[in-house]
Amino acid sequence: MSDDQLLGLIHRASTLLPTDPEQALKDLQAFQNTYSNNPLFLQTLGEAYLENSDVESAYGVLSKACELDPVAQEGIEKFFHLGQIIGGENGVQLLEVGIAKLINQAQILQSLSQGELQNDENLDTSVKILLQAYGTEEKIGEYIISKLTQGIAAIVEIWMTDLCMLPQAESECEKWTSTLSDMCYENPETHSIIASVRISQERTDEAIKEIQISWDLFQKKKQALEDIANTTENIDPDEIEMLYIELYQPLVTLAKYAVECGLFETASEIASSARDINEDGVEALYVEGFSNYLEALRLQNADVDAIQLGRNFENYKLNTDSVMEHPSFEYIRNSQLALSAAVKALHDRELAAQIDEELQSTIRTLLETVGGFINKEKDESGIDENNWENEIPEAE
Repeated sequence: MSDDQLLGLIHRASTLLPTDPEQALKDLQAFQNTYSNNPLFLQTLGEAYLENSDVESAYGVLSKACELDPVAQEGIEKFFHLGQIIGGENGVQLLEVGIAKLINQAQILQSLSQGELQNDENLDTSVKILLQAYGTEEKIGEYIISKLTQGIAAIVEIWMTDLCMLPQAESECEKWTSTLSDMCYENPETHSIIASVRISQERTDEAIKEIQISWDLFQKKKQALEDIANTTENIDPDEIEMLYIELYQPLVTLAKYAVECGLFETASEIASSARDINEDGVEALYVEGFSNYLEALRLQNADVDAIQLGRNFENYKLNTDSVMEHPSFEYIRNSQLALSAAVKALHDRELAAQIDEELQSTIRTLLETVGGFINKEKDESGIDENNWENEIPEAE
């Protein structure tokens, strides 16, 4: 196989991984002996093993890939995956190799855009690979920002968990969040990550500011993708759809941070935006329902601090008999609608099998708390709203 054929194999496998990881793994394994010493191939094979939940095999091939390519000339993902598998100080060191390469690539890309280098002028091997894979400097730039955010987030997570007891943990978190902000400020996930750090540090005012910036940037990004999808420009619709779908989980995560900071209405808006992307997204529906429930509680207990109420909501009883004129009525209704939609989604056994059993139980309990199942309009679900508990299958 030529280099172009190898890149074609890797591209096909990477395209298959999100939808059919088993087939992607089989396709790669057919060439495992041929490319047993090719770090780029081994990196993709390791990703395929991870997608198939075979961490042990992934560890083996990713370790070999990193040994064969110690400075990430042929892909940084292997260092990111292996670093997250290992964790601790060794994991941080691996992640730092990948980040250093990304920063180097960003510098080369800037030189290219300024005309200081030509595409064929002794370019770094890793940049040549990126040019082949992404085609344009703009798309490479988007890739670098995305991966920098991912890598730095992983390092921050390790310092906040595995290494949190070390004396330099807080300064390391500050160093990396500062780097993230400097290099990836326009990426909404940057500010979501920083918000999570500020929440853990109990610097709530700063966390709220980061959540608001993140939400604003997410809205702009989501709208831009929707606008592109509705144009007749020469675009790849599958690529746009994938970028759109990839917004779902980061939005749900941001909504959870908003709840932690007492921003219940904002959390509901963010979760609702995630539901635009995946209308059967049970996690988004739950967060939307929960945040509306908390806002209703807040309005019925106006003298209680929102953050404290969110942390101790079990200590407060919701009055579901509020008249329509009471400000909490709308939020109770919205909570019922969102949680009812989650329950209907869980009627799909295949989808329910993917949802944590504890979350399913929490959704059912909370739906009872806010007044029970309701339908916004007649549908074909076949669920009896007066007997909804018996209609929804229990998690197996």
